[in-house]
Formats: sequence, C-alpha cells, structure tokens
Amino acid sequence: MDFFSAQDDARRKTRWLIILFVLAILSLVVLTNLFIMLFVEYSNDYYVQNHTPMTFWQKFDWARFSAISLGVVVVIAAGSGIRTLSLRGGGKTVAEMMGGRLVSGNPRTPLERRLVNVVEEIAIASGTPVPQVYVMEHEPGINAFAAGYTTGDAVVAVTQGTLEKLNRAELQGVIAHEFSHIINGDMRLNIRLIGLLFGILMVALIGRLLFRWGALGGSRNSKENNGIPLVVLGLGLVILGYAGVFFGNLIKAAVSRQREYLADASAVQFTRDPTGIAGALMKIGGDTQGAIINHPDAEELSHAYFEEGTRHLFTSLFATHPPLEQRIRKVLPSWDGEFIVPVKPDLAQIQKEEDARTEPRIDPQDMMLGGVILGSVLDNIDKTGTPEAVNVRQAQQMLEYLPGELHEAAQEPYGARALIYALVLDQDREVLKKQIWHLQDKADTGVAMLTEKHMGQVKQLAPKLRLTLVDLAMPALRQLSAEQYQLFKENLQALIEMDGEITTFEWALHRIILHNLDAHFEHRISRIGKYKHLSKLSGEIALMLSYLAHNTHDSKMDALHAFQAAASELGLKGLKFLNEAELDLDKLDQAMAKLAQLTPLLKPRLLKAAAACVTADGEVTALEMELLRAFSSLLDCPLPPIPNA
Repeated sequence: MDFFSAQDDARRKTRWLIILFVLAILSLVVLTNLFIMLFVEYSNDYYVQNHTPMTFWQKFDWARFSAISLGVVVVIAAGSGIRTLSLRGGGKTVAEMMGGRLVSGNPRTPLERRLVNVVEEIAIASGTPVPQVYVMEHEPGINAFAAGYTTGDAVVAVTQGTLEKLNRAELQGVIAHEFSHIINGDMRLNIRLIGLLFGILMVALIGRLLFRWGALGGSRNSKENNGIPLVVLGLGLVILGYAGVFFGNLIKAAVSRQREYLADASAVQFTRDPTGIAGALMKIGGDTQGAIINHPDAEELSHAYFEEGTRHLFTSLFATHPPLEQRIRKVLPSWDGEFIVPVKPDLAQIQKEEDARTEPRIDPQDMMLGGVILGSVLDNIDKTGTPEAVNVRQAQQMLEYLPGELHEAAQEPYGARALIYALVLDQDREVLKKQIWHLQDKADTGVAMLTEKHMGQVKQLAPKLRLTLVDLAMPALRQLSAEQYQLFKENLQALIEMDGEITTFEWALHRIILHNLDAHFEHRISRIGKYKHLSKLSGEIALMLSYLAHNTHDSKMDALHAFQAAASELGLKGLKFLNEAELDLDKLDQAMAKLAQLTPLLKPRLLKAAAACVTADGEVTALEMELLRAFSSLLDCPLPPIPNA
C-alpha cells in the first residue's frame, strides 16, 4: 500500500471509528437515561403513594429524556474536547506527558547519538522533516511511539530499554515502523482516540464523584441515610461509564491492530532488512521486561506503541497489537520460533561506529549537480511514502556528503538559525552587507557571527544537499521559544526581501520551513479530504502549475508547453495559463492551503501533473526538484530525494 492509499484508508477508518464511537455514545446515552429515570421513579414518594397502576411508557417523560441525553452528550463532548485540547501541542506534549527527555541536539551517550543518527537517516530517506527525538529514561522495557498531528510537529520517543537492548539494525526497524505511522496518518487518529475515550470516561468519573459525596453525606447523617440516593446514582453511572470505556477500548484495539501490520511491512521496505524489526520483536519476547511501560498514563497511549505496552485482564480482547509470534512470522517466515535474550551493549564500539558515520567521506562539491533521470521523478511520486523509492543507505550517503561542521551546527538552535539565514544570503556584496548588518542588529546575540562563520561552506553546498540541511535543522528550530520563532520568521522574511526579489529557491525554502514549523508553534491542523473533486479547485491548480511552469522554463513558449503537458496529465479541461504578471505569491499560498485539503487519492494526480510540467523540457535540475519538494510539502505528501543517476 502506498502513501496515498494508506492515507485514504486511514481517513476511511477514522470515519468508521467515529461512527462506531457515535453508536457507543448513543447506547450509553440511552442506558444512562433508563437508569436515571428508573432511579428518579423509585426515589420519588409520589409513585409510592399513587395507587393507580401505570406502565413505564405512561410514566415516560420525553422532556426529561431529552434533558438527560443532552447532559450526557455535553459531558462526553466536554471531556473529549478538554483532553484533545490538552494535547493540542502535538507530539511534544504527548512525549513530555509520558516522561520523555528531549535528546535531539544534545545526545549524552553513544546510544543516544546512534538513535539521533538513525532517526535522521530514515527521515531523509522518507522525505519528511526530521522529528524531535525523546527518550523515556526510566522505562527498561523495549518500546517506542510516534506522536503528533502532522509531520511538522511529529516526535519519536523510545524507552531506555530500546536504546540498551537493541543493535543498530533492530533500532532501525523500530524507528522505521514509527515513521510509517507518521507518514500514513496514524498519529492524528491516535490523538483522536485518546480524546474520545476520555470523553466516555467522564461519565464514570462523575459517577465516582457522586458516589463519594453520597458516602460522605451518609456517614454524617447516618440516621436519615441522606447519602444513599447519591451513592446509588453514582454507582450506576460508574458502571455505565466503565462499560462505555470497555466497548470503546474494544473499538480502539480493533482499529490499531490492522495499522500495526502495515507499519511492520513498511519498516521492512524502508530498511530492506526484515531481520531488523524481527530481531527487535524477538528480543521483546525474550526479555524479562518485555515491552511494558510503567508510566501512570501508559494505558491511554497503548494503541500508539511499537508493541503492547500494558497488561490487561482480557488481553486478547483489548490487545492493540497482533501477537508477537504472528508479527514476526509476517516479516520473517523462516523464523525458528526462538526468542532472543538481549545482551549488554558495547558502548565504545557504538561510539566508534557512529563517529565514523558522521564524518564526511566525500567532498560535497562532488555531489551530483546536473539533471536526474526523468523516470525517477515519476517513480518517486508513484511511490511517495513507499520506502522502496529510496533506501536508508541512500540517505546515509547524502549525510556523508555533508560537512561535519554544518551537520553539528544544524543540531542546536543557534547554529540551525544561522544555517537557514546563510542559505538566503545574497551573492551581491552590497546586499550581503545589508543582510549581515540586519542580523547583527535584529537577531539574537551570536547568530549573526555564526551565520558569517558558516556562510562559505553553505554557499559551496551542492543544491541537492540544501534541503537535506534544512531537514536536519528542524528539530533544533522547534526548540525555539515562541518569541524566538517569531523573530526568526521576521528576520528570514527580511533577508529574502532585501534584494527586492524572491527567487524560486527562496520561495521554496521559506514555504517548507513555515509550513512545518507553524504546525509546531501555532498548532495549525489542516482539514484532510474537504475537497473530493479536482474541478472544485481548478483556479488554484492553474495558479500552482502556472507558477511552476514560469519558474522552471526560460521562455514563455516553453512555459506554455510545460503547462499544457501538466494539464494533459491531470485530465482537467479549461485550465487557464496565467502570465507572469498575474502570479501573486499571497494568492499562491492561499491556493496551496486549499489544495492540501484534497482527498489523499487526488494528490498523486496533482503531483504527477507538477512533475510533467517540470520534465517537459527533458531535464530536471536540483533547483526544480527543490520546487517540487516545496509543493509536495505544502500538500503534506513526503517526497524522498531522487537517487543519484
């Protein structure tokens, strides 16, 4: 299953999930109504004194039923909304809730260094921004999770046991599994599940509160038993609430199990090594701690883990993951049935191996600068999010081209800002002076100095490595405070506009950075699947393709030919080719925001049209790939780098 099909499948599952939860909530509403109405009837002296026989339906009060129903729905909706709102901070909030410590940019041990390197490699291989990395230090079990609403605010968190008990290949398998959840849209589904289940739990929590009040009231007024009604009412609501949670957890488990098989298969495709993820699963089976997470909130996030992280009374019913044996045999049919007992890692050897990986082995100027094979562009779009498009080794090679000094600078907030600023510094000496003066005056202390220090190496980078550098800087940029981020945005905008024009690369770079970082700092969540027909957005599509055609071809005739090739690929009639004078970047931003809300299966058609536009002249340059990458990012469709020709 490719990225777009997986996204569409996740969206359909979300729709069915909501339907199932609505049915569960309706059942809870009806049962709560019946209980409260019976409770009121038998606690009211009127019905005891009235000797006229009356059936239940004669006593039934629709006004009361409606009021109780509204109350229950409000309680569930309020609980769900409050819990979801508390997680609006995205992956960072979830990781910190689980006791995670941020290690991105500051790995303390060789094991953490290896973890950060593996995450970077797989992020680049999948074409996604590098997520922040967290470690749950006090968890000896082998487990991990990915959390967030979008790729822009995603995090990957692993337990200390995962670091200490897995080798590099096994760690790659686990991280690749979690990246599948990131690119397939499972993270948003996971957060919605947390909110819905907490809403249902609110009924039980209110019941517990009433029960306690009743018990306290009864103990203070034991002769009159004034607390008994509240005790009975509270006990009934507790039973009904936990019954709702019971069935809600059944729904959660059923949905989660199917997504795990897809993530396992994707991990094998990413790493091209089934023994990696299989070995991690075998070590979970052979370890005394298994995958258990001891944090008090572990149950709430159980469906998001790499492997079952909690124990249940009814394990087979509530299991959010398939049995270990089944998962291992799915990826490694030749497995002999034996689990693996983890051994203590050799830290010195791990340190030596990771140091070797971060040292550049090839002059970055030798990186491919020319065109790429046309078929590779279309193949990558066909396989967007499918790890076969480019393997992890390709990403490792790209990192080997990157100067170690720049790689190191990208991992801390000051250096990351300096590198981004350096990417937009002008070649003209007078404009460059103005830009440096601006940074010295406006940027945080030390950033201007670092920008000048690194600008020489940054300007020498092969174009293909520029967005790799941006991806590596993302975790560090997410560590900025809200005020620092606002200042960073203002400075970046000022540097870009200082020469009086915005180049294609500057526009692409600016949009990629803002799209991903705004998701983290401003918690922007786009609505997926709002538009189900391309014809509804023909004006926006025409604007996107016209901008692409004009900025990837030298003459107006060539641009028109490219636009027509894109329109033909798309199959939309009546698309209007816009002149350069009609192109407005603000309108383009608005158009891309709407296009991001297309249903997942329409997005590959749009990206293929963009590729047809770029390849119309028979060549694709690194700069054109950067522009394609910008459009794919704005559409929330990870596009891996093209393998070397």
